[in-house]
Amino acid sequence: MYAETKNEWSMDRTLSAEVMRPIEERIAKEKPALSGCLAKLRELLPAEVFDRSFAKVENLSKSGDALLIVTNAMHRSFIERDCIGALKEAFGVKYVRVVG
Repeated sequence: MYAETKNEWSMDRTLSAEVMRPIEERIAKEKPALSGCLAKLRELLPAEVFDRSFAKVENLSKSGDALLIVTNAMHRSFIERDCIGALKEAFGVKYVRVVG
C-alpha cells in the first residue's frame, strides 16, 4: 500500500515508516479492477474536491453494490459531504460506507 522508507524514528528495526503514495497509484497496483471507477470519479468531481477528499484515503473496497472507504475523520467528513453521489455513479454501487 505504501512505499517503504528508512526506519530512523524507532529503535525497533522490525518496524518501518512508509510514505503514502497517491490513491490512484495504489489502487492501480493493488486493485486494478477499481482503477477505471476511480478515474471516472476523478472526472465527475472538481479537481480540488477530489484532491482534498481522497488525499488520505487508506483503502477502497467494493463488494456487490456496496463500497467501503477507509480514511481519517476529517476526510470522512469531506467525502460524506461532497462525494457520495459521484461515488455511487463512478463505482456503480447503491451503498457507500466511509469509516475513519
